[in-house]
Amino acid sequence: MANSEGVIIQSLARAFEILDFFQEENEMGISNIAEKMGLSKSTVYGLVNTLVKYNYLEQDDITKKYRLGLKLFEMGTIVESRMDIRREANSYCNMLSEKYGLTVHLATHYEGEVVYLEKYAQRDFIIVYSQVGKRAPMTCTGVGKAMLAYLDQDYIDRYILSKPFPVKTVNSISNERQLTKSLVSVRKTGYALDDEEIALGLKCVAAPIFKQGGKVIAAISVSAMKSSVDEEEFNSIAEDVVMCANEISARFGYRK
Repeated sequence: MANSEGVIIQSLARAFEILDFFQEENEMGISNIAEKMGLSKSTVYGLVNTLVKYNYLEQDDITKKYRLGLKLFEMGTIVESRMDIRREANSYCNMLSEKYGLTVHLATHYEGEVVYLEKYAQRDFIIVYSQVGKRAPMTCTGVGKAMLAYLDQDYIDRYILSKPFPVKTVNSISNERQLTKSLVSVRKTGYALDDEEIALGLKCVAAPIFKQGGKVIAAISVSAMKSSVDEEEFNSIAEDVVMCANEISARFGYRK
């Protein structure tokens, strides 16, 4: 079998198709797999037995059904360890910055503060408060709130609520009630807003990035002068930011 991308080995393609089934099913039997593939049970058994031999699948001793094996977990761990969030996010952040002519940030968190990992700035729009390696309050920034919405309560209690809220402008979150309301909104919409909360005149939208298992590891944002972007364009930016964050998350094995 061949296509425009080169030679495809049919037996390998079928084996990968079987593995893909387990993204939606915890366990499957030979009959079920054969029915999905439109193949005979004997053919499917040969493919499955080979996957079991190499630990990509394993068989339950009681139900006799098959599930994903430890080999996939081991390989997934290796892939994750080799991935760099900056490298994986680079093309998406560049695309956002060039599409809108605005500044894009990639950030992570450390002990209740935002840490900027990368800044993609167009020459005609420079934001001075953020620099790579610089820290900022999580409660005043879009990227910070995007991550806080998915961090556990222990983290929030230890690093956010244990000290006074940093107030940068009259719009900054200044108490727990306001923070809770804001984080609920993030979880509902999928993105966080910074509406002149860290600097007057500045507005940004941010979305979280997750790794496999649903742990939030970073966030990306697009920032603009509030007077330069109307509501319709801002909504379009928000959609693109969420889409890019989701695609980066997928690169780290996260599935909703």
